Amino acid sequence: MFTTSHFIWIFLIAAVVAIMLIWGNDRLTLRSASYIMAGICFVSETSKMMSWMIDSPFGGKILSPKALPFHLCSLMLFGVMYITFGKNQAKKQWVMDFLAVAGTLGSICAILIPTEGSSFTNILSYQCFVYHGGLLWFATYLIASGNAHLGWKSWRRNLGFMFGLLIAMTYVNSFLSAYGTNFMFIVRPPMEGLPYLNLNKGWYVYFLRLIVLGFTLVTLFQLPFIIKEHKHKQ
Repeated sequence: MFTTSHFIWIFLIAAVVAIMLIWGNDRLTLRSASYIMAGICFVSETSKMMSWMIDSPFGGKILSPKALPFHLCSLMLFGVMYITFGKNQAKKQWVMDFLAVAGTLGSICAILIPTEGSSFTNILSYQCFVYHGGLLWFATYLIASGNAHLGWKSWRRNLGFMFGLLIAMTYVNSFLSAYGTNFMFIVRPPMEGLPYLNLNKGWYVYFLRLIVLGFTLVTLFQLPFIIKEHKHKQ
């Protein structure tokens, strides 16, 4: 964490995201931006699947349960596909509002805490940073282009989605506990030695901290948009 290679990755992602936003904000339509992100998702998920194949007890290979797309950022690929190919405009708006917030916050956290390392000789590092860099660009594009509507209603809806995923992943981690899964980092922290997210005071305190952190980040992120919406209504 925060090695020389990690700082290089952060610089490269920041530069690419900035260039894409400056170049594409007025040039890319939502459809074209969605197709680009869908392509990134396809390449990323394919490379991850091929890297996480394990021996099947019956012969051949199976995908490791740890590689299932149940982390918050991984779940965003389903959102990207719905934005790209979905037909229901109201539901697409809900997905865009959620992805804009969860994608931005989740990708930043994943880039700052690279659970797969930051070595330039590890293919999983490329998969992690390229995918989260692409997700960061697409999420911020939705905001900058005005496609995401981050007001009071979307704040409540996004918190509801987050809480629903928290409950769902609690069950999923329990079902797959034999494989040591830790989707959305509900079971244990993403890395050891973190100053806030740790098990020093037990799991219940850690779980409460995780909920408080998620609530605080989502609220602070959307607060400027809520204030702007309130002033506009006045």
